[in-house]
Amino acid sequence: MAVSTSAAATISITPRPPPPKPNTYTFSTSFTLCKPSRTFISIARNSGDVPAETATAGESGIEVPEAEQTLISGLNVERAMRGLPITDKDYYGLLGLNMSVRSKEVIAGAYRTKVEDVLSQGLEEEEVSKKLELLKEAYRVISSAQERRLYDWSLKRNENPEIYTWPFEVDDTITSQGDPPPQEPEDFGPTRMVGYGFLAWVIFSFIMSIVLNTLN
Repeated sequence: MAVSTSAAATISITPRPPPPKPNTYTFSTSFTLCKPSRTFISIARNSGDVPAETATAGESGIEVPEAEQTLISGLNVERAMRGLPITDKDYYGLLGLNMSVRSKEVIAGAYRTKVEDVLSQGLEEEEVSKKLELLKEAYRVISSAQERRLYDWSLKRNENPEIYTWPFEVDDTITSQGDPPPQEPEDFGPTRMVGYGFLAWVIFSFIMSIVLNTLN
């Protein structure tokens, strides 16, 4: 009797259905969807890179770099105040310019000329990249009024650290352009009246002194 009960129990347990498979199917689906997604992103990046390289290679002119803060920082200002150099690069020498040049067109033309010169030398790609980065940095500093003021100030302070120089003392940028506004004509009437009154007082004093000397 006990054996029958055990057999019956065994029969009732054995036909239990296996665990459902939706979990396995769900896992497989998510993995399958994830793989094409990665492939699509990779293709999108590659397709975006190719036109950019083509456009850069097809450009006939040399564009000047956009403005970007290069030297302006609290540390560089402190170094300039102490008469210490803020950089070891000669930006004027890199562009072949004098400190007196202020025209943005001239600065941009000098940058393009130097870039063309570097590209025509047939240097290695790494060397060309380094030279172009230096030219970009030099252009950003020289073409920016604030960057250039700090750079010129540091050069002036480094030349003679014993004599303090203010930043605006080395900035000879022309702040006003064009013809000056017309000035109103000066009114000389009050000036003439004061002059005539003073002359009359002098003459009167001279006459009175003669009269008093005569009476005495």
